[in-house]
Amino acid sequence: MLQSALVFGLSGTELLIITAIMVLATVIQMAIGIGLSLCMIPLLALVSPELVPGPAALAAYCVMIAMVAGKTRLIVPGEIGWGAGGLLIGTILGVVALSFVHPESLPRVFGVLILVAVALSLSGLSLKVIPQHIAGASILSGIMGGMSGIHGPLIGLVYARESPEKVRATLGLYWIVAYTLLIVIHMAAGRLALPDLARAVVLLPGIGLGVLIAPAIARRVDGRRMRIGLYAIAIASAVALLLR
Repeated sequence: MLQSALVFGLSGTELLIITAIMVLATVIQMAIGIGLSLCMIPLLALVSPELVPGPAALAAYCVMIAMVAGKTRLIVPGEIGWGAGGLLIGTILGVVALSFVHPESLPRVFGVLILVAVALSLSGLSLKVIPQHIAGASILSGIMGGMSGIHGPLIGLVYARESPEKVRATLGLYWIVAYTLLIVIHMAAGRLALPDLARAVVLLPGIGLGVLIAPAIARRVDGRRMRIGLYAIAIASAVALLLR
């Protein structure tokens, strides 16, 4: 029976749900350049908290590589440098802060951070692609990412006025840096081990399918409506985590 098949302690039904989550999150990320973590982290946390943030971050590399491939000419190295510095500082602060949180409180912490992320995305805050804003947004993004695995909203606001092509390429590389720091610092802090990262394999089928179908869906779905759907999913998931 489907329910009796266990992989990493997950039933067949849970694996199907996880695959659907990763397809949805990947399509959103590939279509609008942001939203992978804001979609996958809260939904995966509802299915199995052990899948976030480490396994989810490791699996996300595949999506980001697909976003960057063939578009490196659009990336400004200096912008990534300022972002990497801010992410390093912020991620360390986030992981240190997380060490003071009791494991049973993690779902509620995730829920609060997700609601903060949505609020920032909807705030209308105007940021520019300048070193101060990139570094400042990256520090705050690193703190949120170090605690929950969700980095996106603030750096997304920095690049809100750039072309979609540059957003996808630049943020794709930015997330690769962010997830690398997240994994390395969590492992150094003893919060992540190789068995945790092995769980990333259950996320790969959904990512692969999402990458394949994303171009066709992106052409047919309005980006604004997709963002509204993303925020609705994130808010509903956050509320569920808070009530868990």
